[in-house]
Amino acid sequence: MAQASDKKRILVYTTQLMETGGIESHLQEFCRQMAAAGNEIDLVVLNAAMTPETEEFYKRTCRWVYFGKHGRSYKRLLWMLQLGIKLRGTRKYDAVYTNGQGESIWMFSRMLPAYDKWVHHHHTSGDAKDQATWGTKYRKTLQEANTIVACSFRNAGDMKVVLNRQIDVIPVFSRNVEVPFTQSPAGKLRFGYYGRLIPEKGIDLICRMSEDADLKDIEFHLWGEGKQYPGGYFDRYPNVRFHGPFAGEEGLKKAIAQLDVYLLLSTHPEGLPVSLLEAMSAGLPWLATDRGGIPDIACDPQATRVIPAGSSYEESKAAVMAFAKDIRSGLVTKTAQKELYANRFSAAALRSAWGDILGLHKQN
Repeated sequence: MAQASDKKRILVYTTQLMETGGIESHLQEFCRQMAAAGNEIDLVVLNAAMTPETEEFYKRTCRWVYFGKHGRSYKRLLWMLQLGIKLRGTRKYDAVYTNGQGESIWMFSRMLPAYDKWVHHHHTSGDAKDQATWGTKYRKTLQEANTIVACSFRNAGDMKVVLNRQIDVIPVFSRNVEVPFTQSPAGKLRFGYYGRLIPEKGIDLICRMSEDADLKDIEFHLWGEGKQYPGGYFDRYPNVRFHGPFAGEEGLKKAIAQLDVYLLLSTHPEGLPVSLLEAMSAGLPWLATDRGGIPDIACDPQATRVIPAGSSYEESKAAVMAFAKDIRSGLVTKTAQKELYANRFSAAALRSAWGDILGLHKQN
């Protein structure tokens, strides 16, 4: 570990942290890896709705944590202003890392003490649909930050066209998952999804497939929670096994171990889905729609399959049936994606890249 006087200081700001999600997984690993490299981290979360266990993780890992828990927007703004005054009295940061999307990022940047470099990390797709959601102040963030990082080359290309500036590419951090896979007692293949339960993640499509007689030899599993799918919603779908939300790495491992294929039939403006990286690290085959940076990580035509974003129900169903047939025929392996993950997306591969982009490796 570095001596206290040698430690670099990073101020991390994110708009929100929920109990689960891709940004949530990335930020935990980001802080863990940056701290393990001998850096001091101060974390600011405007809207914190984490589990107590996650809060304790950040308190152990970071030097200071500031969790905003105000429901009303004006109270959040007041809290941020008060915190900005407090932070201005601290010494200079070596790097500021902002994360997510929202007007508050630019506002927070106006309140900061001195810093050497501001890096903003944009997680979503950066395409025209995503750009339509950018507010005026968020566009200022994308123009004024010293460095903008996207999750994939496709996302960076779309952003570069409209912003007319350099966009760097570094994948998100994800958890490396090692699990012993189990077999279904019923002998069925298990296709499933874990994450936020919103229609844009293909939940309704999965429910429809579960009722299709042509897919009767496939069992569909779901983990997560969402307001559109309240308790008991999935009771009407006998071939959907709903497990509710899980927390922590053990919950993630248990979910992945119960699947034969991970499904992400998304219409959401994806960046680089952490769930797919986690599946890759375990060797779990996956099928996803062509959104954002997903094609960047499709490394094996058998085990990592991408279908057009506008696929109809019948086209999506055909892709699921073909995948199931190839698995039963022994054509799908777990090797290629585990190797790609180790080489490009593991913590060891990414820690140095993030340190470089934040300017942490330069000599004082």
